Amino acid sequence: MKRLAYFVGAILLIFGIYLSIVNKEPHFYTFFSLGAFIILYNLYNYVSKKPLFDRWNLKKYILFLGFLLIACLIIDYLGMKLGYWTYQYSSLFDNIIKYIFEWGVALLYFMLVLIIGIFVFKKTGKIFSFLLSLIIFVTIVGLATEYFNYYANSWIVLSMPITNFKIGNFFLIFQIIGYWLMAIIPFSIYKCVDKVK
Repeated sequence: MKRLAYFVGAILLIFGIYLSIVNKEPHFYTFFSLGAFIILYNLYNYVSKKPLFDRWNLKKYILFLGFLLIACLIIDYLGMKLGYWTYQYSSLFDNIIKYIFEWGVALLYFMLVLIIGIFVFKKTGKIFSFLLSLIIFVTIVGLATEYFNYYANSWIVLSMPITNFKIGNFFLIFQIIGYWLMAIIPFSIYKCVDKVK
């Protein structure tokens, strides 16, 4: 069953990459995010002894998904309002796909990257394992994500706060703070909801 999950995740991820590089399809990120989430969720289950949503009831799932969706809407609204990024599309269908898969699922897979990194570096202590996971794991996955987006422009970064300094085609602030926040925000929501009784 686990092998099948990895296989399905890999197929979705590869299909997303294909849609980006070959077809220049903006919604490549739906398949990319789903594939990355499936692979990382199974990888999490491999490195962790405790299930991600251990003993969660329906109330916790609703709270988590509800707050996650609200976070997606707020982050994206502020980002566009402040002129940080834009999109090639704007229909209702496009936005539904965007917020569920290209924001919601994306936040989940970045949260998983962060948690997996924390497990990998756990011997360094809680704070250092968290920081090392952000600096190494989240940054690398963020770079890979941005690299494949470069072909399709699912999102188009216009400018960034503090500095618009770029390394090649990548905005430094977006690559560091942007992707770190994409891991920290859902992780914080998860931690808060996990404490709810």
